[in-house]
Amino acid sequence: MPATRTGTDTVTALLATADDLLTEDLDGDGPLTPAGRDRGAAYALRIALEAAVDAALAAEETGLGGLRSMRAKLLCLHHYAGPAQARRAHALWNRLSAACKYHHDELGPTHAQVHTWRAAVGALVTELTTSGTAVEFPQQKGGGIPLPADAPTC
Repeated sequence: MPATRTGTDTVTALLATADDLLTEDLDGDGPLTPAGRDRGAAYALRIALEAAVDAALAAEETGLGGLRSMRAKLLCLHHYAGPAQARRAHALWNRLSAACKYHHDELGPTHAQVHTWRAAVGALVTELTTSGTAVEFPQQKGGGIPLPADAPTC
């Protein structure tokens, strides 16, 4: 996925897409099954969450644009949004990632699960866009080993 999908318009559009997939009635005219709609909504929610995390990190540090791994971004989110929000984002991202994958011997996400994830992602996106204060790390005591000048930082 490209790293250029940051912005509130993108996140809002993805959340609206998930809402459309979850609320449209299936009259048999469309190509999507109810399970396909639920999986598609989960995929839109995951991309919306990733875009919100990207936007939160881009607002704080310009040097974090080079991060490609979502796991690394979620680790850095601990500093910028706080441990509670970062843990929620990580748990949601893991669940949504698992829901997006198709395995022939596993059931996909249920409609109720995707509705719950939609509410959780919506709340987390709102929190990430409104919080603008960085969480301060506690100062380490003792004579620690200094980091090299080229060490990556969050």
